[in-house]
Amino acid sequence: MANNSMSYAALTNAGKEKYLFSNRNQIDYPAGETVEWYGYRRHNFETEFGKGFIVEPPHPAPGLPWSWCLQWAEAFVPRTPALQLLERGFHHVHFDVFATYMNSEGVKKLEKFYDMLQKMHFHKKAALIGMSYGGLFSLRWAAEHPETVGAIYLDAPVCSLSFSAERIAGNNNASLKEFLQSETAKHYKAYNVNTPEELKNHPKSPLNNYQPIADARIPILAIRSGQDQSVIPETNIDIFAERLTQAGGNIQVIRRDLYGHHPHGLDDPTPLTGFILDHYPELKI
Repeated sequence: MANNSMSYAALTNAGKEKYLFSNRNQIDYPAGETVEWYGYRRHNFETEFGKGFIVEPPHPAPGLPWSWCLQWAEAFVPRTPALQLLERGFHHVHFDVFATYMNSEGVKKLEKFYDMLQKMHFHKKAALIGMSYGGLFSLRWAAEHPETVGAIYLDAPVCSLSFSAERIAGNNNASLKEFLQSETAKHYKAYNVNTPEELKNHPKSPLNNYQPIADARIPILAIRSGQDQSVIPETNIDIFAERLTQAGGNIQVIRRDLYGHHPHGLDDPTPLTGFILDHYPELKI
């Protein structure tokens, strides 16, 4: 017969027990606070060039594979590959460069972050997770440093620097129009331009800077949300996928024609996780 006097409150941190039998391989995580994150240990840290976090798997896989969520790292986490990859021994990381809109300054900050992870002996190549703005950030990084990317999962991704500017014209929602104007002004400042046309034609926009990704044959899986009114697919992922394919790139697009911008991910993210595991280089777990 069950012992009704048992205190179930004692089980609230039971997930932490998964670390009791882990083979700690002397990974020198950056100094900062350690917190619980979906049952895993997350190391929050701050450096002279910004702040971020590293989520520690209980049993790091050989070679230290890792996933990298470039933006919105707290959004729809159970619907993304992050938790399933942690179960398989991947680390999961994020570094905040949102204020840069991934201009040259943002890229330089992420270069320092990447170098820090390399000194920790992380795998040379990351699995990128790019949701919404994170799509822009992922593609910017991949085009600048294709040798560091093993696979990319995109979800309703921003692929055009002019995506917000293009939505201003004809918009009758005053508050939304004001927001879009504010975002566009930030893009102008970040990329040192003055007009939507300059943003559209900017050489660092993913719609114009896809050839390094194509040449590297980086595997990409993209979710296209057909009813997305925030990041219009026809002027973002559709154009990027077409141009990348014509350039010899490697991209698969999952069409969700009745979905809006949210929710990102899948009810069961196993296919997303499987895509990364199938394409991540030299992985033995």
